[in-house]
Amino acid sequence: MTNHSLEAVTREMLIDAALKAVTEKGYTYKRRPGRGLSNTYELTKDKVTKIACVRTTKDRAIAFVPQEGGKRWKTLSDSDLVLVSAIDSREEPRFIEVYLFDATEVTQRFDASHKVRIKNGHKVEDDYGMWVPLDKADDTVPSQAGHGLAADFPPIADYNIDDLLEDGDAGEALAEEVVHTPDAARAFDLKTVAEVLTFSREKIAVLTGMPIEGIKLDLKMGM
Repeated sequence: MTNHSLEAVTREMLIDAALKAVTEKGYTYKRRPGRGLSNTYELTKDKVTKIACVRTTKDRAIAFVPQEGGKRWKTLSDSDLVLVSAIDSREEPRFIEVYLFDATEVTQRFDASHKVRIKNGHKVEDDYGMWVPLDKADDTVPSQAGHGLAADFPPIADYNIDDLLEDGDAGEALAEEVVHTPDAARAFDLKTVAEVLTFSREKIAVLTGMPIEGIKLDLKMGM
């Protein structure tokens, strides 16, 4: 069994593993319309459809964006489920673990983390991603509040990265579906600053595994 570099595990591979896991659990899925790298799906099982937002992580933490002073969470507040695809270890990744959490449980964790951070004088701004560790962490550290989802709820599947890498097409079909033009051609076709910033956020999401709504770019221009 091989220990892989973080670069070997792509965001597309993580998403592919997540969708493979829910399919094996009897769900059918349909990606919801959205700009760029849409991360929201309709999962249907036994004629019941639920909205699931997908999170990928290479550092065993997931992020959502607070709104209205923490009263809402972008994407999370409109979802029924949270589908998480995570490598087992940042230092020596060998497996991809897939979790399916109830969105209510995840919301409670993020609400608790938000309150603890504010209580301890941390600056928590709307429209900036806030991260919560999946594994058990230190209760005395405010930034780790809400931790332990992966410890309390076991994964629904885990996949050997060696096996996924043997499938050379892993994630390619998904990438072709959500990015409708090749990056190079698309980059040359950008005509406005807003389009450039959107393109940049999408590429940062691919490179880092962060959710695109958690990435905010500020443009400063000067002479």
